[in-house]
Amino acid sequence: MARTAETVLEFDGLLEMLRRRTTCAPGRRAVDGFVPRGERAELEAEFALVSEAREWLRWGGEMGFGGLADPREWMGLLVQEEEGAGGSAAGAILEPKQLLDAASLLETAAWLKQQFPEDVEEKYPRLAARANALGNFQALLGTIKRAILPNGEISDDASPALRRIRASVVETRESVQKLLKQILRKREAAGGEDYVTLRGDRFVIPVRAENRRAVPGVVHGASGTGQTLFVEPLEALDANNQLVQLNEEEAAEILRILQELTRRLQMELGGLRAAAETIAEMDGVFARGRFAREFDAAIPEFSEAGALQLVEARHPVLEDKLRRENRAIVPMTLALGGDERVLVISGPNTGGKTVALKTTGMAALAAQAGIPVTAQRAVLPLFDRVLVDIGDEQSIAADLSTFSAHMVNLKAMLEAATPRSLVLVDEMGTGTAPEEGAALAVALLDEFRGKNCIVLATTHHDRLKTYASTTAGVVNAAVEFDEVNLRPTYRLMVGVPGGSSGIAIAKRLGIGEAVIERARALLSPETLEAADLIAYLHRSRDELDRMRAQMNEERRGLEEERKKLRGEWVARQQKRIAELEAKFAEMQKRFDANVASVVEAVKERELRGQLEKTARRKMQEARGEAKEELNAAVVQTLSESQADLGAVVAPAGAVSAERLVPGARLIVKGFRQPVVLRRLEGTSAEVEAGPLRMKIAVEEITGIEAGGGKVSRGVTVTAAPGEGSVSNEINLIGMRVEQAIERVDKFLDEAVIANQQRVRIIHGHGTGALRKGLAEFLKTHPSVESFEFEVEERGGKAVTVVELRT
Repeated sequence: MARTAETVLEFDGLLEMLRRRTTCAPGRRAVDGFVPRGERAELEAEFALVSEAREWLRWGGEMGFGGLADPREWMGLLVQEEEGAGGSAAGAILEPKQLLDAASLLETAAWLKQQFPEDVEEKYPRLAARANALGNFQALLGTIKRAILPNGEISDDASPALRRIRASVVETRESVQKLLKQILRKREAAGGEDYVTLRGDRFVIPVRAENRRAVPGVVHGASGTGQTLFVEPLEALDANNQLVQLNEEEAAEILRILQELTRRLQMELGGLRAAAETIAEMDGVFARGRFAREFDAAIPEFSEAGALQLVEARHPVLEDKLRRENRAIVPMTLALGGDERVLVISGPNTGGKTVALKTTGMAALAAQAGIPVTAQRAVLPLFDRVLVDIGDEQSIAADLSTFSAHMVNLKAMLEAATPRSLVLVDEMGTGTAPEEGAALAVALLDEFRGKNCIVLATTHHDRLKTYASTTAGVVNAAVEFDEVNLRPTYRLMVGVPGGSSGIAIAKRLGIGEAVIERARALLSPETLEAADLIAYLHRSRDELDRMRAQMNEERRGLEEERKKLRGEWVARQQKRIAELEAKFAEMQKRFDANVASVVEAVKERELRGQLEKTARRKMQEARGEAKEELNAAVVQTLSESQADLGAVVAPAGAVSAERLVPGARLIVKGFRQPVVLRRLEGTSAEVEAGPLRMKIAVEEITGIEAGGGKVSRGVTVTAAPGEGSVSNEINLIGMRVEQAIERVDKFLDEAVIANQQRVRIIHGHGTGALRKGLAEFLKTHPSVESFEFEVEERGGKAVTVVELRT
C-alpha cells in the first residue's frame, strides 16, 4: 500500500512534538485532530488565536490545565445515558471518584474565566472570548465539593438526613459496645477474651468454646483453632439490629446523593461538553504557541496569487532530533510562484536534496493544519493536495521493482494533479538507463508544468539541469558541496545547478587515488565544461553572499555612525539656535524699549506715526539678520559633512564590446575551457558551456579565443555617454536653504552621470541667505571645479553657473 504524504513527510512526528507540549488529555486528543484543510478564513482565525497565545507566553504567562482529570469516562456515561435512556446505560450513577473528576472540569472552567479580566481581555480578545463563553458552574461545583471529600468519601455535609443517620450510627455503636463491655466485666473474662469486635457488621464478644452455654446468644464465627467463638449476646440483638438498619439507611442516602449529583451533571451536559471542548482547544492553541516560541516558528501567510516563499525554513522533526544531539540544522530559503513554478534540485547524495523536499511539504501540511511553520517567514498557497514520490516504494508482494513502483506512483500523481497541487518528486528518472530515465523525467516535469502545479524535483541528470536552465518557468537549485573538505554543507542555493560530486565523495570515502584519477580522465569534455560552469556559478554565488553579508555589516555600521553624527549635529544646531534666539530676543527687547521711549517723548501725531513705521522696519531687518545667521549655521554643518565624501572610481580593463559577438569563444575567470557567447545583454552575457547555459558578468571575460586558438586580452572599453534628458538648469526660488542644498546635491550627481560640464542654479536675490548657503555648499562639493555668478544680461547674482569636474 502506498504511503500517504503525511507519513512520508513525517507529519505524525510534528503532531507528537505538539502532544508533548499539551498539559491535559483533552488537549492531546485535540492535537490528534489537526489535519490539513483548505478553508482560509478558518485557518486565519485559528492562527490569530495561536498568535495571541504566543504573545501571552512571550510576556511570561502560562496557561496549563494539568489539574484537569480526563473527562472521557464519566462524560461518556452521561452521554450514553442521554442517548439511550432505555438501554444498558440508563440510570447510570457516577461513582464518587468520577464526580471528583467532573468537579475538576468545573473548577478548571471557573479558573479559565478568571484569567481574562477586563484589562487582559483587551489585549487578548480572541482567547478571552473563548474563556468568557464558558458556563457558570459555581453552584454545582460547590455542591459536589460539599458532598464528596478529596479522598472520595461522602461528607456528613452531603445532606441533613445523612448527618442525622451517621449521628445515630455513632450513638448506637457506642451503646452496643458499652453493653458488651458490661457483659464482659460481669463474666470476669480472662485476658485475651475481654474485648469487643465485629463479625458481619455486628458487634460480638469472644467466648471459649467450652464456656459456650455460659453466654446465651448467636454465634457468628470461630477462631482459626476453633477454641474461641464469637458470640452476639441476646441482650445486644436489638441494638445490633438497629445498627444494621442505620447502615442500610446510610447506604440508601448515599445512593440518593450520588443519583442527585449525577442528575444535576446530566442537566448541565451541554455546557460541560462545551467546556471540555474549549479547554481542549485552548490547550492545543497554547501547545502550538509553545512550539512556535521554542522553534522560532512563523505564522504563515496565505497567498491568493499562488506564491510560495520560505525564508530560513527547517524541517521541525529533523531540527528536534539534531537539537537533542547538540547539532545545528541548516535552514533553507526558496521562492516559487508566478511564472516560475518548477524547481529542479541537484547536488551530491546525502547533501540535503530530499530534506529540501520534505521541508517544503511539511511547511504546506503544517500551515494548512493550523500549525506555525518553522521558518523566519512562510508565504504559501492553499494547496488542494500534496502529491509525493519520495523513497523506495519497491513491493515484492505486488511484484513491483523500484522503477515500476515510482512509475505507478507518478501515474497516479499526474491523474490527481491540479493547478492548486504541490508536487514533490525525489530522484526523477532513476532505476533505469540514464538516457531513458532523463528523457522520461523531462517529459514528466513538462507534463506537471503544463498542469501549472508547483513542483520540486531532485535529480542527478545533467539533462534535467539543462532543461531547467533553458525552459521558461523552471529554475535550477543546488545543495552545496564543500570541495575543500569534501563534504556536503546542506545549504540550498536557488538559481544555480549542482554537481553530483560522485568522484569527490568516492575519494573522501577512501577509494584509491589511481581509480579516482582514472575516473576523472574518462569524463567527457562536455561534462568537464559543465562541471567548470557549475563550479563557477557556485563560486560566484559564494562571492555574492560574502559581499551581501559585508554590505549588510557595513550598512549597520554606517547606520550607527549616521545616528551618532545626526545626534551630535542636532545637539550643535539646537545649541546654536538657542543662542541665536536668545540674541534676537535680547536685541528685540532693547529695540522695543528704545522705540517705546522715543515714541512716548514725541507729542506730534504725524511724527509719532513715522517713528512707528521706522521701528517696524528696523525690527523686520533684525529678524532677517538673525534668520540669515541661523541659515548660515545650517549650511556650514551640511558643507562640513560634504567634505568627507570621496569620489567613486570605476574599475577599468575589459574586453572590447565590439568583439563580443554571438558565437565568440570566450576566456572566463575560473573556467578551464573556453565558453561560447550566445548573446550580450548590457553588463551580462549569456554563455554556453557543454550542455548548460547561464549568464555571467561581462567583467568576468578576460579574453577571446582567436581562430587558431590564440587568445586576445587586455582591450580597454570606454563607455559612451548616456542619452538621458537631464536638464542643465535648476530653479530653487522659494526654497529653504536645507531643502535647496538637498535638491542641488542630487541635481549635480545626475549632471555628472549625464557627462554635463556646465550647469546653472537659479536662486534669486532675496535676503541673500540662500545664495550664501549655496556658495558654502559648492565650495566643498567633490564634483564642482568652480562656480561664479551669471553675466548681468542672463540673471547676474540671481543665478550661479557651476563648472563640473571631468
